[in-house]
Amino acid sequence: MISAQVRGIYTGEMDHLEGHTPTDPDNFCVLVRAMVGPRGSEGEESFDIKVCTSKWLEGQIQKDGFALGLHCLFVETYDPKQIRNLLAKFIERSSGESWREVAEKISRIARWEFEDYKPSSSPI
Repeated sequence: MISAQVRGIYTGEMDHLEGHTPTDPDNFCVLVRAMVGPRGSEGEESFDIKVCTSKWLEGQIQKDGFALGLHCLFVETYDPKQIRNLLAKFIERSSGESWREVAEKISRIARWEFEDYKPSSSPI
């Protein structure tokens, strides 16, 4: 059985989560990237999730009349430790018979870098 291990959690620009400070910690949306690999093995792949506040969501709905919520985590305020702990908790409970199976489970909450990858059937 293979299980997931979080190797690091960063902003989408690969800055440390603790080093990022939104203008308004109660009204923001930031792309967060979790680098995850199989526990006890080398290698890692990226999983992206938008971390936003409910206040930000409300503002989007008022502005546009709707909001799409795929690969989003909603929090009350910007707390890097809480965000890190929540993501690690959700990600590290994923396990399966293959890394692909584990990654597909994680991709239910965060966009896997290989989510839409289809190997080419013809040589270039």
